[in-house]
Amino acid sequence: MKINMKKALLAIAIASAVSSAQAATINLNGGSFPYDLGVNPNDDNIYSVTHNVESFLDVFTFSLNSASDTISSAVSLLLPGLGGGGSSYEINNGTLSLFSDPDGDGAAGVNVQLATIGYGDSTGVLSYNNAAVGSYYWAVAGDAVGSNGGVYLYSANTAVVPEPETYAMLLAGLGLIGFIGRRRIAKSAAKLLPQGGPSLNFA
Repeated sequence: MKINMKKALLAIAIASAVSSAQAATINLNGGSFPYDLGVNPNDDNIYSVTHNVESFLDVFTFSLNSASDTISSAVSLLLPGLGGGGSSYEINNGTLSLFSDPDGDGAAGVNVQLATIGYGDSTGVLSYNNAAVGSYYWAVAGDAVGSNGGVYLYSANTAVVPEPETYAMLLAGLGLIGFIGRRRIAKSAAKLLPQGGPSLNFA
């Protein structure tokens, strides 16, 4: 019981620290879904989602207008009951999954699961690189089994994947810096050597 209380207090402290450092904490419940994160979501909001005692599937929809890396996380806030009773808030069998949504209709229609991971009182972090332009959704599922249900914290973010030309420019720049550095070392070494002495070869 002491360990669970420590975990609960730690989760609350982390949630408070994260929410104060980020844009905002947005409170949602089972009636808030599907929830639209928008296009290329990168607002760093934290979502606190509360459920009554039930099994749930929450859908966070979003779309990408350029190839992007996307990442999401979920963690259950495990709050023990008072006086040695059962947990007041707890989620079992938590999963966090990413789906492509070709029809743009959320969980309806034909969708393709791209990745999944579990979460609970330990944070589940799921990242997916180079997602193509299109519609997607994050699905957060679980069983709220505490006496008052369950609460989890959720966040998601995306970052545009640089174009190949950007990588080419970066590599060219690094090559140029390396060339200039070699020239400077060679010039400095030439100044340090006595005239007619042995030469250094940096080839």
